Formats: sequence, C-alpha cells, structure tokens
Amino acid sequence: MPSYKLYKMIHLAGVVAVCMSVAGMSFHAWLGGTKEAAGAARKQLMALHGVAMFLSLLGGMGAAATAGFLGGEAGFPHWVMLKLVLWLIFGALPVLPYRKPEHSKWLFVAVPLLVAFAAWTAGGFLPLTR
Repeated sequence: MPSYKLYKMIHLAGVVAVCMSVAGMSFHAWLGGTKEAAGAARKQLMALHGVAMFLSLLGGMGAAATAGFLGGEAGFPHWVMLKLVLWLIFGALPVLPYRKPEHSKWLFVAVPLLVAFAAWTAGGFLPLTR
C-alpha cells in the first residue's frame, strides 16, 4: 500500500494543477478572451483540470484511508464530506470565467480562500482554531 506521504503529495499536486487551470481560464476571460478564441488552449486547460481533479480525489481519499479516517463503523467523517462538497465546487469552477467574464477576476480571490478553507477543514491550520 502506498504511504500517507505519497498520497498527500499526489493530492497537493492535483490541487495546485486545479488552481493553475482555473487561474489560466479566469485570466484569459478577465482580459476579454472568449471561449471560442481560447481554442486549443482551453481544451488543454480543461484536460489538465480533469486530470488534476482525479489526482486530488485519489490523493485525498488515499491519504484519508491510509491515516485511518475511512472505513470504520461511523462511515465518512464530516470533514471528509465537506471536502467532497468543496471538490464538487472546484469541479464546477472552469464554467464560470466564460459564462460570467465580469466575475472572473474574483476567482483570483475566491480560489485561494476556498483552498485555505479546504486545508483548514482537514486540520491543516489547527493552531488558528485554538
């Protein structure tokens, strides 16, 4: 079985790639680009987004299972369910820049805040809660 550190590295690489793909599309739309003008670059960013979403799910669930948070009588902990909801939100983010280009600049604020919240839900910032 792969180690917890390997799963965590896969998860973090996926999260970074998701953020990069959303940022690329948001920046293009912010500068006035359209879905049609993006062409092959948009397709590549969407492919990156899809692969990165898979990697973040694989790494996150693998890390949670390796750490012993999954598979008990209690089922999924609440923070895992919250992370899955956040995963669905991140999955929908590439739709926003071209549908609402006037809001694409706000994704540069929203995405880091969502990432920070996702890290906090798993205990990444426990000193802030004490």
